[in-house]
Amino acid sequence: MLRLTASASNIANAQSNGVVPGSRGGQAVYQPVRAELSPSAGGGVRGRLVRTDPAYRLTYGPASVHANAEGMIATPNVDMADELVGQLSARLAFEANLKLVSTVSTLERRSIDLWV
Repeated sequence: MLRLTASASNIANAQSNGVVPGSRGGQAVYQPVRAELSPSAGGGVRGRLVRTDPAYRLTYGPASVHANAEGMIATPNVDMADELVGQLSARLAFEANLKLVSTVSTLERRSIDLWV
């Protein structure tokens, strides 16, 4: 779920822009995030959101209110193909986990039926 949340946030903010970091004033650019997953000591997986590095790309946009003296603005470093693959991957992982829970439930019911 965390991977899907991160990807959705990145896609929703991909077209935003802001001032080039280090410039004065204006709105900071959105910083894309990714889910970092690691095994938990007691079993399972622990996840957290971390910022993507590099967080922005320089884009020429002299008409923007965020443009610096050279006409550059910062845009989030979001790769739409990676985000869509990430969403599909999260969906498939969710479906696989759902199948596993369903299978375990069926096996438990059948085991109880054998004992009764």
